[in-house]
Amino acid sequence: MKYPPLYIIHTQACKYLTTEEAADLNKKLSKITIYGGRIFLRTFLKNFDIEVFKDKPLILEDIYLYNYLKYEITKTSIPRIGLIDLYEREVFLKTK
Repeated sequence: MKYPPLYIIHTQACKYLTTEEAADLNKKLSKITIYGGRIFLRTFLKNFDIEVFKDKPLILEDIYLYNYLKYEITKTSIPRIGLIDLYEREVFLKTK
């Protein structure tokens, strides 16, 4: 993978938010010192409703993000393989 999984998720989530909402989310996340850690993920999930990836996706592949957050992330790991790797190759790198 070229990018960290939580960077990909954060970048795509900001597309669902207004400018003010994205700025508010970024302000809350900027207080986190480890970008790829569990604390960052917990803060992100408290401030963003991931159901939007499933219910109102901007592109069909956004369901990969929902399933990754819901089913592939465990209490002990944030994997860099699986759906997030597929999403990065098929969608994220093509839009960068």
